[in-house]
Amino acid sequence: MKQSAILFFVLFMFGCQKASNHTETTPKVKNAEIIEQKTVEPNREINCEEFFRKVVLSSNLSAVKNYKDIFVRIESSSDEKIVLELYVKNNLSESSKNQQIVENAVAWLNFIPASEKLFDITADPEEPLEVSFNRELLTKYDFKTLCGIRAKKSVKPVNNNLKTNCKEITGEMLSGEECIISTNSLEAVYNEIVEKSLVRDSEFLLKKLPKINTSQKINKNGIVEISYKVSKNSVIIEMFYEGGITDVELYRQDQSVKRKIVYNAD
Repeated sequence: MKQSAILFFVLFMFGCQKASNHTETTPKVKNAEIIEQKTVEPNREINCEEFFRKVVLSSNLSAVKNYKDIFVRIESSSDEKIVLELYVKNNLSESSKNQQIVENAVAWLNFIPASEKLFDITADPEEPLEVSFNRELLTKYDFKTLCGIRAKKSVKPVNNNLKTNCKEITGEMLSGEECIISTNSLEAVYNEIVEKSLVRDSEFLLKKLPKINTSQKINKNGIVEISYKVSKNSVIIEMFYEGGITDVELYRQDQSVKRKIVYNAD
């Protein structure tokens, strides 16, 4: 009888232990499920300024490192350029109840939608500095839709086969190229030179061909001055360097234009 009582007690305790283990493991599974659900962040639509704040914070701009909280404001926006103002907020009041918040601009940026490039214009708008940023943001967000940028109408590309009878120009202290272009438009040939950077330092040329003779002081990149001599059937451009001259000559010939580019060294 005594042995039966002991056996019954052992079986009873073993059964209670199994029940206890079962009740302890069930809540742990539920807690794991709850934690996993909390880590999932819902997708949220952002606006144009929030998009550019993400861009700015991912950039190598020095202001991002120098200031803890940076705000981004769109100063102006067009299909060609978006101007961004970066600023911080300072509380000048000593009272926590009546705060006096003052905004201070710390940087100015230009974003070019066509090239999807960001430029720092804080020091000198005429000489912007390209800023690198996380370009994956451009694929993650449709910034053109967020910022209301209209897609440009497709423009017929310039036919690279317009150049015919090109020949190289060589000589003592000079080099270049002479080509016959199958168009009678001096302006079209000039635009191609500027847009395709067919001449060294073409970024310093006027964006549009002038109608009259003119000259422009440059004093950058070793370029002193650029002069334009314009007539009905010819355009002669001289780019004066500290160590030489680049000549660009365009001559209308019936239904074509002869384009001559020569680099002369002193």
